[in-house]
Amino acid sequence: MITSLADRAETAVTWMGGTTGVVLALAAVALAVLVVAAIISALADRNTSGGGKLLWIIFVLWFPLFGAVAWFVVGRKGHLNRFLGIDKGRARHSVPVSVGQHSDAAARNGGSLRHA
Repeated sequence: MITSLADRAETAVTWMGGTTGVVLALAAVALAVLVVAAIISALADRNTSGGGKLLWIIFVLWFPLFGAVAWFVVGRKGHLNRFLGIDKGRARHSVPVSVGQHSDAAARNGGSLRHA
């Protein structure tokens, strides 16, 4: 039985369309799961303020792949949140309590607060 080139091409296109369709459907489902997981994780994060959560959710929805990956890589750790000032209870320019309050400063200067 001899098949024509057109029949073989049609079979190949049909097979590729089915395979490509399945791969694209799996990729879409994986992306949807990643986005939903990022949104749930952002909402459940206790260290991010309400406004910060809203910003992360908008970012994840606006740029689904990049936003979701950025949340899991950077957002959950809180470094960027603290820098942006959206970390609950931590100001962007906070100073540790010990800065400028060293008890041995007067002892090093001979008990005097004047500098030589």
